[in-house]
Amino acid sequence: MSSTSDFCDVLVIGSGMAGMAATFFASESGLKTIQISKSSPLQFFSGFFDILGVHPINNNKSWDNPWDGIEKLSQDNPKHPYAFLTKEQILKASGSWLEFLKQNNIDYHYIPNKNISGITPIGSLKPTHAVPKAMWTGISAMMQNKKALLVDIKGLKGYSAKQIKGNLQNTWPEIDTLRISFPETSGEVYTGHMANALESADIQKKLVETVMPYAHNVECIGFPAILGSYNHQEVCDSLEKQFGKPVFEIPTLPPSMPGTRLRNMLVHALTKKGCQLFQKAVSTIEPDGKYGFIAHTSNEKFFAKNVILATGRFMGKGLLAERSSIKETLLNLPIYQPETRSDWHQKHFFDQQGHAIHQAGVQIDSNFRPINEKDKIVYEHLFAAGSIIAHNNWMRHKCGSGVAIASAFAAVENIK
Repeated sequence: MSSTSDFCDVLVIGSGMAGMAATFFASESGLKTIQISKSSPLQFFSGFFDILGVHPINNNKSWDNPWDGIEKLSQDNPKHPYAFLTKEQILKASGSWLEFLKQNNIDYHYIPNKNISGITPIGSLKPTHAVPKAMWTGISAMMQNKKALLVDIKGLKGYSAKQIKGNLQNTWPEIDTLRISFPETSGEVYTGHMANALESADIQKKLVETVMPYAHNVECIGFPAILGSYNHQEVCDSLEKQFGKPVFEIPTLPPSMPGTRLRNMLVHALTKKGCQLFQKAVSTIEPDGKYGFIAHTSNEKFFAKNVILATGRFMGKGLLAERSSIKETLLNLPIYQPETRSDWHQKHFFDQQGHAIHQAGVQIDSNFRPINEKDKIVYEHLFAAGSIIAHNNWMRHKCGSGVAIASAFAAVENIK
């Protein structure tokens, strides 16, 4: 087994939204950047770019203006990641990120200073701030109550056009539904396979021929998120030309094509910018007086002046739930957590207060450096970004993408 070494200004550990954003911002700052992660959770990303949708969570208050919500959240919870950021920082971070995506053919649409209602796979409405163009087309049609045809696919689990129609009937009554067999398939089908198949002009033609007889009296046509993989926009443009009307996507259950498209684009674009991306697991990190940190994988050492920890929580394996406590997995950092395991969860799964375990994580100072129980920084050149940061129930607050991008931006901004 060979052993090699790499040196960098910034080592980003994690390849979810926060890790990818930290890699991008570090590269933009002219820092030699290496990213390491065994796998990426972006396949679970629906495509919705949330900044802040709900607060307080105990009464499920939603916000039309995310910035008003962030101001209230920061007042009520001064340890939330947003409380360490200015509005200008969040705007600059999200604006730079969305512009980077647009330059690489993933175009997000939004209304400044406003949340919109994203359509979920079950037809409920979720407050979010920005969505990809193909989803925006559907949301815009819903806002105008345009006559639409929703198509679903036989054998695609967890997606029903009839269910979506039923749940949207009071908001968007002008919906027809259609269930079809995807061209040249039978039995159970998968979003990735269909998205790849639709890169073919022949499969596109067969799909149009199947749907067209039912689409003459509608203004737009909605599909599950399967409209292309690497050439998503080209597939949408081609289908719109053949149908003679707009097409749009509604998210599916994971694995998500919007997330997969984003992951594929980011790997390509960040590599092109000169970042080094390694798909492997970091086994240990040790502080080093000469270099800063040494990260070990199975056969390599990475020497870094700065480390940005973007390993996520339990799914990303940034946190580990043991029998009686929660631990950080790489540096054994102090973790904010409930006093006992019995306090991790409420008795009722859908308790309005939320579960205390979702507040667990690494506590930070104003520079996004992990701190200990005495509010002292653990390491001068160690930073945290994304969901590993404590006091951040991003799922219930609908702020996952915003926190990921803004905390990554702030971490890089504080590197000296």
